[in-house]
Amino acid sequence: MSVRVLSISQLYPGLSTPGQGIFIHRRLQGLPDPHRVRVWRVRPWFPLLRSASVPSREEVDGTPVEDVPFLYLPGMFKGMDGSMLLRALRRRPTDGIDVLDAHFAYPTGWAAVRLGKERGLPTVVTLRGTEEPYSKDPARRRRIEETVRDADRVIAVSSSLARLAVECGADPDRVRVVGNGVDPIRFVPADDGQRRAARARLGLPADASVLLTVGGLAERKGVGRVIDLLPRLASSRPSLIYLVAGGGGPEGDERGALERRAQDLGVQDRVWFLGQLPPDELPQVYQASDAFVLATRNEGWANALHEAIACGLPSVATDVGGNREVLGDGAAGILVPFGDADALREAIEGVFDGALDPGTVAAIGRSRTWSIVGEETAQVLRAARGMGS
Repeated sequence: MSVRVLSISQLYPGLSTPGQGIFIHRRLQGLPDPHRVRVWRVRPWFPLLRSASVPSREEVDGTPVEDVPFLYLPGMFKGMDGSMLLRALRRRPTDGIDVLDAHFAYPTGWAAVRLGKERGLPTVVTLRGTEEPYSKDPARRRRIEETVRDADRVIAVSSSLARLAVECGADPDRVRVVGNGVDPIRFVPADDGQRRAARARLGLPADASVLLTVGGLAERKGVGRVIDLLPRLASSRPSLIYLVAGGGGPEGDERGALERRAQDLGVQDRVWFLGQLPPDELPQVYQASDAFVLATRNEGWANALHEAIACGLPSVATDVGGNREVLGDGAAGILVPFGDADALREAIEGVFDGALDPGTVAAIGRSRTWSIVGEETAQVLRAARGMGS
């Protein structure tokens, strides 16, 4: 039995944001009855800040998406985001909805839980990774505590986030881990011909040793930590090239600083910044690569890491957040402690030297699809609605 879902998120793909929140859209598409889903894409708005013109309503793969702007007060007033968002949500009707499905605990989850209480609608809040750094700020932690305590159900995309939810006061019986999935049709291992073709499209030498990171150019993602290792890695692997696919975002844009760091280390010719690529171009970048690295500081569920192993790329990741779960407890990649540069370098050398079997890596990556994620999510939504698990 299905439920009518209103999903609320600040990240969601559309005409003006094709690469944002794809993982949320895929999860909703994976529900047994995706046609019973509507989306409110909430957008911060400030009178003095110009923003791109976007449609107020659109459809994304048949899912109705409505933009909901809310007043954003930067600087010292940023703590009012939750209250401003709640005011905006209150102006919208929720007729015909059975359950609210909010993404990220604050501000969206906090506002959705308050709206649900007012409208008599159960609310499911998904923790996706921002909660870990936010929990270190006393004011935001209080909001997270209010959110997970008052939500009817909490989904965490990793076990570490589930533990955080319980630490913040959530009832353990109402918390469930539901990691993200992958599209096994788009993200597939490349044969030799496909790899040569993918490299030719990118202008890569056919015999290069290609290391890849996909992610935003913020400090958290760790591109700089990998660049620091390139002089030593290249000393034993002269054909090494490091591809970086990603651009700036809400967490910042370090591209200029990263380019200067590469130049200072004399490895500027080895670091290829591809910029923010359209989602449809990402599979060929994975197929052109030999190995993947994610030296991230913290993570919920790293979608790019999951896509990489689905393509059979032996991978290295810091042992933070959900990375261990993505990598099948280390069966699909090498986990290293965050901040241990020597361990990171040795692990990268290991995957290039064949420490992992690409077939085993791909099998683990491709085993968790969005349809599995959708069914697990539907069970939580039904439970929140009082329809059993």
